[in-house]
Amino acid sequence: MKYFSTILMSLLLINNINAKDYLFEGYAISELSTIEISDNFKFSAYTSEGMWDDNNGDYGNEKCSGYLKQQNQKVELEIFCETINQNNEKFWNSRIRKSDEGGGIGKMTIINGTGKYRDFIGYECPYGVNYKKRYAWFKAKCKIDN
Repeated sequence: MKYFSTILMSLLLINNINAKDYLFEGYAISELSTIEISDNFKFSAYTSEGMWDDNNGDYGNEKCSGYLKQQNQKVELEIFCETINQNNEKFWNSRIRKSDEGGGIGKMTIINGTGKYRDFIGYECPYGVNYKKRYAWFKAKCKIDN
């Protein structure tokens, strides 16, 4: 976990000369409803609500829902989020992660959008997330071809 910050920063700082980057940062409070199947296996319903901003000057709120499977200190997560900006334009995305317990690196895929976000449909963006208790910090970087 101590190398998470280094990996995340490297992920976000790598640049491609032929591409523009879309940077998305989110902050949320999450809730888990968990069933403990055994000492080494838990299954949880995941929800979160929070706020976000990006490098285009947009900001807003988002809500997410999905599942979290924890087995032998490994985490498998799949959630779907509805993200709304200050002009009420929306995009929906999936976030998939397989990593060690706690934070980690995964992939965000934009699956639908309204307004300007229609052009973002299909983008696959690596992300990093870190947790402290119920609080989540999320950063994603999407390469946008010119």
